[in-house]
Amino acid sequence: MPNLGPAHRRLAALEGTWIGREWLAPSPWSQGGQARAELTFETVAGGFAVAHDYRSETGLTGHGVFSADEDTVLWHWFDSIGYPPETPARGEWSGDTLTLTRTSPRGTNRTTFALTGETLTQRIELNGEMLVEAAYTRA
Repeated sequence: MPNLGPAHRRLAALEGTWIGREWLAPSPWSQGGQARAELTFETVAGGFAVAHDYRSETGLTGHGVFSADEDTVLWHWFDSIGYPPETPARGEWSGDTLTLTRTSPRGTNRTTFALTGETLTQRIELNGEMLVEAAYTRA
């Protein structure tokens, strides 16, 4: 049987509900501006995965699943924009920051999650341009 590794334990630190504000750049999917959003992370599958739900007052919703293969974190993400993930985003922890990258026909997406105490920040870039910056606190 496989054993839980350090990456699994790091992901488990995200568990809980996080509420905060996001700043969105104008894009084909959003007119931009600020919004309130909520993230929920739940350890599942005996600790081998973390389910991630997202809800924004913009109407955008999403569901993701994090897993780990050794030190590499994989993230399967589905959202109400509707593009199915062709491959998971892949990345790893550096200190308290998880950076994940995925390339699709729309370009290269880079998402970072930084956990500092009871604050979680997220930044989403597409082709090097900021799409979303968000700051959440644990509920």
